[in-house]
Amino acid sequence: MKPTFQITQNNSLIDTKMEILITNLPPCGIVTLKAEMCDNLGMTWESFAEFMSDDEGEINLANAKPISGTYSTPDVMGLFWSMKPIPNDKPKAKTPLKPLKTKLTLMREQEALAATSIIRDVVSPVVDRFTIRECGLVGTFFCHTKNVPLPTIIVLGGSEGGLRENNAALLASYGFNTLALAYFGIEGLPKELVTIPLDYIEKAIEWLRNNPNVDFTKLGVLGTSKGGELALLSASLFPEIKAVVGYVPSGVVYPGIGQSALGKSSWQYRGESLPFAYGEIPKEVTLEINQARDVGEPISWRKTYQWWAEGEKQAEIAVENIKGPVLLISGGDDQLWPADLLSEKVIDRLKEHNHAYHYEHINFPKAGHSFSVPGYPTTQSVVSPFGNGKLSLGGTPKENSHAQFEAWENVKDFFITYLA
Repeated sequence: MKPTFQITQNNSLIDTKMEILITNLPPCGIVTLKAEMCDNLGMTWESFAEFMSDDEGEINLANAKPISGTYSTPDVMGLFWSMKPIPNDKPKAKTPLKPLKTKLTLMREQEALAATSIIRDVVSPVVDRFTIRECGLVGTFFCHTKNVPLPTIIVLGGSEGGLRENNAALLASYGFNTLALAYFGIEGLPKELVTIPLDYIEKAIEWLRNNPNVDFTKLGVLGTSKGGELALLSASLFPEIKAVVGYVPSGVVYPGIGQSALGKSSWQYRGESLPFAYGEIPKEVTLEINQARDVGEPISWRKTYQWWAEGEKQAEIAVENIKGPVLLISGGDDQLWPADLLSEKVIDRLKEHNHAYHYEHINFPKAGHSFSVPGYPTTQSVVSPFGNGKLSLGGTPKENSHAQFEAWENVKDFFITYLA
């Protein structure tokens, strides 16, 4: 009898829980399961795991421990998060928001015993997508045009710039409208993250106010990294925002990022630059960075950002002015900046001012800076954002993946509880 795959998914979305069972194998036989996927950016990824079937001739990925492979402990999603880019593979065409197809092939030595494919959607087919290039805004609006006006969430990316749609697309699949909003690094907007006008967020709020699909009494914001800093800032200034989520955010305003950033804030409002943290850095911290750069090792900016914020009270965001609940997500091994400590600054300030709404900081001690839509490979923990150096993000592939799934469930529950 031929080996058979039995795949169970709660739904077709990428964040769904999954069961993968292989049956009709010889008892206690050794086989290899390979996975291959082309992502939406045209990069092809692969992973594998070698297993021994049980006495019934079955392999259940939820409890089967790999003998060898790209991951080492039982994990039904192990083949997905442990994928690595295929070396020297020619990039394919970009396919933004297209369903992801992962091919699974069961091998015995060089013989293919069975194969199947798993399709995962990054956005629900019932969600409509509109490109926004008006009122000076650059974004994508995901909405449910056939429904009554719905709660709507502004989604902000980080220091990578440009327009990132994945968080907004998936969140919209759970019954919200979302506005993925670029704020620099794309045509029509500032080239660098330097003195970005918060008036721009104000324009986006007004645009949503005039949109018939939006329930304007239920407006939220979700930001990641520098976008988390921007989300907290925006909610502290604009009372229309009623719920805030910050992925690896900062409760402190920091200097701008870019060649023109020296001595300048990341943000301004009504023509005035916001105070920013730029405390003194101990010589040993600077020395560590220079030594890592000299030998080509990934650089950690965690200590630098921590020292910049030391004692810089004037740069703290007035989060007590937020007119709604706050959820912060961080990783304890974040090497890009200390989002865990920066989130605690927010919590301390909210406590100090007896904030009238729910607030919570969820920290994943072994995770790093990489928080986004779950279900993608998490093996890339070093980035080269400007092509002239490597930055460490922290965490391990397994811990980052597990944290992403759990954090995403918390984010969905938060917005359903406080905004829906």
